[in-house]
Amino acid sequence: MNKVEILCDKDRSLMQDFSRQSLDRMSSRNTLFGSIPFLASYQDANVKKEVDKDRLIIHEAARAFESGRPVCDLDLEEIFDKTKKVDRIFMDDLVIPLFTISIRYSDFADIRIQRIWRISRTVYTLLSHWPDAASFADAARKAYPENSKFKEILTEILHLYNEETRMLGKSIRFLGPFRSAVNSYTETLYQAMEDSMESLTEAVVQRIYGDKPVYA
Repeated sequence: MNKVEILCDKDRSLMQDFSRQSLDRMSSRNTLFGSIPFLASYQDANVKKEVDKDRLIIHEAARAFESGRPVCDLDLEEIFDKTKKVDRIFMDDLVIPLFTISIRYSDFADIRIQRIWRISRTVYTLLSHWPDAASFADAARKAYPENSKFKEILTEILHLYNEETRMLGKSIRFLGPFRSAVNSYTETLYQAMEDSMESLTEAVVQRIYGDKPVYA
């Protein structure tokens, strides 16, 4: 059993579900966004970037855990610098006419480092409560006996992702008549993501903890 790959797979499924639900919610509020192809292309690429970035963080934290280093000794700045390479790949692969991104890390460095810390701490907690023969759900229930705590952690991680996505959207420089559309898209997407967190985290917790009520 490769626990690290299981964590990466769970993260990928979570982020993809989150993106799909957020976009569905946004489209139901404003059908205009669904008719602008480059916005969908941008969102797909951004989700892939985030999944790749999370994978990097999970692997870094797991490697440190397996070497016996305490979570407080993690070099968050070093991990942060490594995530910038993922950003560069994202920007190099994003080919949309009249569309450029200039990332200002000073705008959201603190947010990203907070998210790196929360993901890393969660990886440590799960791995330290994960017997070799146990499933991910078993490990989560053992690490977080109170389902409300597990939901709280998921919500914190997703909220930080929402904040960074919003700040990244403000770094977009779009030439032409769609500038206001991009600004409106960013704000509407952010609100849709915030509104989607409750139902998504509730569903994830229910799958892990069964019919136990969630109080958060």
